[in-house]
Amino acid sequence: MRPVKKIFRAILFVSLLPLLFSACKKNDRDMIALDTSDPLALAPDVSWAVVVEPYAAFRKELAWNAEAVDYCKQGEIFPILASAMASEDDGGEIWYRFDDGWLPASVLTVYSNKLKAAKAAALLGADQ
Repeated sequence: MRPVKKIFRAILFVSLLPLLFSACKKNDRDMIALDTSDPLALAPDVSWAVVVEPYAAFRKELAWNAEAVDYCKQGEIFPILASAMASEDDGGEIWYRFDDGWLPASVLTVYSNKLKAAKAAALLGADQ
């Protein structure tokens, strides 16, 4: 090989070396932080509900005329324990069971995971 070609290749290699290393550099801004503090937040078998009405009453049973046992407000998030359809006499609406009682579907929005529910609650102005 001629000396000029060797020098040209050496210069080309040295000039492309920083480009190679910059492509391999770890970029911290692309790192995704996943909150793992709540193990049920992304569980595929747990749905989450966000209260969309200003206030709602938890009922002892799945009926509008059932005793109110507790209350919740707009933007609160709850894991859904069960769901059932009310009788036609009670409107035939879907109701959801929570630790505190039953709430009708008309006062909730249901999400597939807690992170989606928290984002929706934040859009409602809730302090989550």
